[in-house]
Amino acid sequence: MASILVRVQPLPTTSNSPKLDRSSSCGLVKFVPPHHRNCFRRPSITCKLYGNKDYAVPRRNVMALILAGCILSRANINNIAYAQPVGFREYIDTFDGYSLKYPQNWIQVRGAGADIFFRDPYVLDENLSVDISSPSSSSYKSVEDLGSPEEAGKKVLRQYLTEFMSTRLGVRRESSILSTSSRVANDGRLYYEVEVNIKSYANNNELAVMPQERVARLEWDRHYLSVLGVENNRLYELRIQTPEKVFVEEESDIREVMDSFRVNKVSI
Repeated sequence: MASILVRVQPLPTTSNSPKLDRSSSCGLVKFVPPHHRNCFRRPSITCKLYGNKDYAVPRRNVMALILAGCILSRANINNIAYAQPVGFREYIDTFDGYSLKYPQNWIQVRGAGADIFFRDPYVLDENLSVDISSPSSSSYKSVEDLGSPEEAGKKVLRQYLTEFMSTRLGVRRESSILSTSSRVANDGRLYYEVEVNIKSYANNNELAVMPQERVARLEWDRHYLSVLGVENNRLYELRIQTPEKVFVEEESDIREVMDSFRVNKVSI
């Protein structure tokens, strides 16, 4: 896009119009008291397109163009943000022994309770984290220590429901295991993958006496994906959370993040 230079230029003076004084530093125009009779005519504005010719444009038209551009930019800022192609960055933790890719526009959140936590700055319910078991409380030899992928899926879902347990009146959760699978990655290690869906409902009037006045409404509907791997006698879990509607649009990117997760041997 060509840039625009706006330059104010005085025209020849006359003797019958109010005088306009101009600041030489910033191009501001101000009126001089009427008893001063040496005046300028209304200044014109020259609008220069770099790389093209000069064009004389009335001041009002220039201001209208600038205002229209600002309005269009603000109206389309969200569309522009989501229209950008997704790129990835690689995160490598040599101390704990794992690596993964994450969307380059996601931001790291510290103090979230996980070993690492990244969040989408636009969709606040979309994030990823990595949890690692304590070496002092468990000793894993393989991800198969969790049982079959189906058994691991039940454990993952149970853990999610425990974390999202609520003491609010009228809250109800619906959950289901969408899929469980296992794969051997290019590093030769076995990984389990688990996908679950959890919906949260809450009554709009939980203190109402009559049941018909306690109407349940959907609070949120989320897709949870976990990748489980074992190394260094520890269980590693990549956890991705995303709203169900967003998952439909970003599934290929989310799966690329899942496929990138690796656990690595730590040298002591």
